[in-house]
Amino acid sequence: MSNLVLRALQSPFTSQTRSDKTYDYSEGIFSVFDGITRSGHKINYKSALALSAVYNAVDQISNDIAKLPKAVFKKVDKDRFRNPEHPVDYLISKRPHRLMTQFSFHKVMMISALLRGNGIAVIIRDRVTGFQKSFDFVHPDCIYDIRKKDDELFYYIQGYARPLTSEEVIHIPGFSFNGLYGISIFKHAALNLGAALSAETFADENFKSKGLLAGIIKSTKPLEANPKIKLANAMEQRLSKGGSHNIGVLDEGMDFMDIRANAQESSLIDWKKISIEDVARWFNIAPHKIKQLENATFSNIEQQSLEHGSDTVSPWSKKFEEEYDYKLFTEEERSSLYTKFNTNAIIRTDIKTKGEYYGRAINFGWHTRNEIRSLEDHNRIDGLDDPLTPANTLTLEQIDKQFSENGS
Repeated sequence: MSNLVLRALQSPFTSQTRSDKTYDYSEGIFSVFDGITRSGHKINYKSALALSAVYNAVDQISNDIAKLPKAVFKKVDKDRFRNPEHPVDYLISKRPHRLMTQFSFHKVMMISALLRGNGIAVIIRDRVTGFQKSFDFVHPDCIYDIRKKDDELFYYIQGYARPLTSEEVIHIPGFSFNGLYGISIFKHAALNLGAALSAETFADENFKSKGLLAGIIKSTKPLEANPKIKLANAMEQRLSKGGSHNIGVLDEGMDFMDIRANAQESSLIDWKKISIEDVARWFNIAPHKIKQLENATFSNIEQQSLEHGSDTVSPWSKKFEEEYDYKLFTEEERSSLYTKFNTNAIIRTDIKTKGEYYGRAINFGWHTRNEIRSLEDHNRIDGLDDPLTPANTLTLEQIDKQFSENGS
C-alpha cells in the first residue's frame, strides 16, 4: 500500500477521545475499500463503476437533480412569489462557485452522496456582510473525520486549520442509520455487485481463451508423474498464449478433451439482466432509466417515469431543500423564505398528453395562460394573466344568491 493511501487512512486529528467520535475516515464511511466478496473482488465506488448499470444509474440520478430548476420563493399571506433578488437564489440557481455552474455543483454533490454516502460543501461567507457567497465542494477523500461533541457536529476537512461546525457546511447524506452521516451503498451491495463483477470477469476470460478454460489429456500409454507435469505445463503455456492462432501438438496416442463452460451454460446472459435489475434496486431507479427495456411498454414507461420523479428524484431534492432552508437563511428569513427544486421539469410527455394537461390547467383555473406560456419559455401576452373557470361551475352560495335575485 502506498504512503499516500496510508496517510489518507489515518486521521490526523487524534487528540479527541474516541467517545466523541461519530465516524472516522479509517473505519470506512469514505473508505477506498468498502467490501470484499467471497470471490475476492474488492467492491468500492471505483470498481463498481466498471459495471455499466452502476455508472449509468449514478449518471442518470445526478443529472436529474442537477437539471432541476432551483429558486428562492417568498410566502406572502397565501401566495408564493419567486424572489430572484435574494443572494441565495443566484447561488443555488446560477453560480454556486466561480469555477462551477449550478449543474456541475449539484451533479458532483449527488455523485459523492450516491457513491460515497455523503455530499459535502463548505459555505463560504463574506467577511463583511456575513452573506454566503459561494460553496466549496469537498472531495470525500478530504474528509478526515466527523465527530459529535456537545450536541454539535464537527467536520475535519483537509485544508482547513480548524474543525468546521454543521452550520458551516452543506451536508447531503445518503442511506443513514443515525441521520447524521450516510454510508456508502457498497457496504451492503458488495456481495451482490461482486457477483456481477465476477460475471464480467468470466466473460472477459471466456473471450480471451475462446471458451477453452480447462481440459484433460488422454493417452493410450501410461506416463510417469514428471512427464505428466511437463506435458500439462507445456499445453497450459501454449493454450494461454493468446492471439488469434494458437495451435498445440500432442504426441501419438494422445487426445485433448476440453472442459468448457460456455456463456449459456453459465447463465451469463441471465446474469447481465439480473445485475441490471439489482443495480436498479440498490439505487432505487426504474430499470428503463438504465436501459433495461426488456419488459418495457409505452404505457408502463410513462408510469415509471412518473414514479422516478416521485420515488427517486423527490427524496434527494427534498434533502437539498431542507438543508438550504436551514443553513442559508436566518431564523427570521425562514418564516417567509424557502428554496424549491421544481421536480415537474423532469416529467417529459408527448405533445398530446402535455396539451391535454395544459388545457385542463387553464380551463379549471389552476394556471393562467401566461403561466403556461412561461413553462414553455414563451413571452407573456397582455390580458392573459387572469385565471379562467368553467361558466357552469358555481358554489352553493352563488347558486342561492342567483335564486334569491331571480325571486325563485
